[in-house]
Amino acid sequence: MRKKYYEDAKENAAFERCADVITSLILKYGPALKRKWNLDEWIRNIQAESLWKDIACKRYQRYFICMMNMKSLPV
Repeated sequence: MRKKYYEDAKENAAFERCADVITSLILKYGPALKRKWNLDEWIRNIQAESLWKDIACKRYQRYFICMMNMKSLPV
């Protein structure tokens, strides 16, 4: 038993064919796209983490330089 989406039988059949094609494309390419999106998200997270690590390292280097300069001052 077919569902009736449109009044015209040709439009109804065309809609069902379109839905079948889209479903088959999702089944065929869906898993690969999901893996690619997961990989892209993982790479973005690594880039953000490395940016924060770089900022923290620069701050610690400046702090260390300041502490060394303070030790070299005569008291």
